[in-house]
Amino acid sequence: INTLLFSQRFEQQQQRQKTMDRTLLSRATDSSDAPTPGYLYVDIAKNAASSPVACQEMAQYLCRRLQNKQSPNIKFKVLKVICKTAQSPQTRGHFQRAISQDASAVSAIKAALQFRGPMDPARGDEPNQRVRTAAKEALDAIYS
Repeated sequence: INTLLFSQRFEQQQQRQKTMDRTLLSRATDSSDAPTPGYLYVDIAKNAASSPVACQEMAQYLCRRLQNKQSPNIKFKVLKVICKTAQSPQTRGHFQRAISQDASAVSAIKAALQFRGPMDPARGDEPNQRVRTAAKEALDAIYS
């Protein structure tokens, strides 16, 4: 009977575990030139710290977004979110571990180190350089 009660409680806790907030991440990594508001980084870190499942889903979502989008603005913002979330004390290293153990995430960040997108007519290579710099910062944050 005790085992049955324990398993029922465990299942209830699993159902209550939070998952990632996709709208929060999509707002933080939109394609506009406007910078991501600072409060979103805090909210994302809190969401990642809410449960290991949310942390893992968030890492996978950001990895897919980094791999599949070619906009330098999106790539820059994704890398910035990875960097800020990995550095946040709220995640207690769980996010760093989730990213570093995912080979596709690490390879996507390393690929961003070599990012060469189309030249911007007004700003030249500056958006692409920002992506490369943010990729370096993200790797430093993950492995620090």
